[in-house]
Amino acid sequence: MSSIQDRSNTDLLSHAGIDLLLQHRLRVIEELLNTVLEEECGQELVDLLRQLREMCSPEGQAPTLPQAEVLKVIETLELEEAVRAARAFALYFQLINTVEQHYEQEDSIVRTHSPSQVHPFSERTALQSSPHPETALSGANAIHFADSRSGHKERLESTLYENSSAAFQSPGTFSWLFPRIKELNVPPQHLQKLLHALDVKLVFTAHPTEIVRQTIRDKQRRIAKILNRLDTVEAGYAAHVRASWEVEALRTELMEEIRFWWRTDELHQFKPTVMDEVEYSLHYFKTVVFDAIPQLHRRLTQTLHQHFPKLQAPRYNFCRFGSWVGADRDGNPSVTPEITWQTACYQRNVVLEKYVESIKKLVTLLSLSMHWSDVLPTLLESLEQDQLLMPDIYNEFAIRFRQEPYRLKLTYILERLKNTCDRNQQQVAAQNPLVAAPKGAPPATQATPNGLQPHYY
Repeated sequence: MSSIQDRSNTDLLSHAGIDLLLQHRLRVIEELLNTVLEEECGQELVDLLRQLREMCSPEGQAPTLPQAEVLKVIETLELEEAVRAARAFALYFQLINTVEQHYEQEDSIVRTHSPSQVHPFSERTALQSSPHPETALSGANAIHFADSRSGHKERLESTLYENSSAAFQSPGTFSWLFPRIKELNVPPQHLQKLLHALDVKLVFTAHPTEIVRQTIRDKQRRIAKILNRLDTVEAGYAAHVRASWEVEALRTELMEEIRFWWRTDELHQFKPTVMDEVEYSLHYFKTVVFDAIPQLHRRLTQTLHQHFPKLQAPRYNFCRFGSWVGADRDGNPSVTPEITWQTACYQRNVVLEKYVESIKKLVTLLSLSMHWSDVLPTLLESLEQDQLLMPDIYNEFAIRFRQEPYRLKLTYILERLKNTCDRNQQQVAAQNPLVAAPKGAPPATQATPNGLQPHYY
């Protein structure tokens, strides 16, 4: 019975710290939003929003006053005041949603890492923003917080993240899946067959109710990134290793993002075309999925080898992509064969641009010199072939990269990718898949890997 009670107290302490972290972030956002609204519209709007919030329950589910009282306040507003109040509330809730999503990610970090790996933002940092931090917790939490204020920071962090390794193995994670498979005595050879046959297809589609602009999504992501940096800096400030001006600089940056958002139209001022929908649908591919899939493969591989060291991970292109947008013949008269061809070229260009980005990063990274590294003969042979096919690139970069064969090879690859991009643009303009490449152009990349070829369903 005692051990159960101890575990309950530990969970309470951990969740108290996470909740305080969330409340701290919400207070910061609300203060900055109020500052922006006061500067943009005056104190009257801030007071109105505060009045309407106070007339509702803390959870926003039902008014604490009769509904008629709330309506009386709203009905007295002029049209312009009502529009501004509605926009302010919409922005407020979107900011709250952004913070809560960021909080959920932080909560996941706490649950999926050991105490030495967790994010440095601690209970003590969150509590510093409270006017009476000693009363922010009650019972065992208050005693524990008193201990942290007396200097026992190590005990606070240890208790806050206790049982995190167990939480890491929650259902739905690879760390839960593979031990569970082992417990069920699934034959390893059967698991290996499943891994080899693994074929995931992510299909993008245009949602008819999706009206959020990419501009707004970008602002949400920027605010989340600023919050992440702010957490780190505030943790350093609490530990006396970062300066207060860094905190203020990030708060100012966050406030300016909120100001830009306030001055931005929430909805498009035009009717999107099919090609606009194609661009919107691939937005997450460009910003998230392209980088997330390799990370997913690495996590799967590492966890698999921890529990089944002799098994092979699935092939790298185990995940492929398809799209309905711009190709589905669902009765939309705007989706013509020409639009489908433009869509295919657009998808190809998205992948090529991501490849160009990646190759440029590799050129910066792979600075290995022949003075200090062994180079396979096959690489040197391929460089000789590249010199014959692309003499202009050789003449421009051979001296600069004469002892850095990887950078020289990547430069050839980069040129091929750029040439393929140019060819793709020509095909878009010509509306003809059989358009010939210009004479004398360097060789184009012949095909994208199977895992990134566009498919239509």
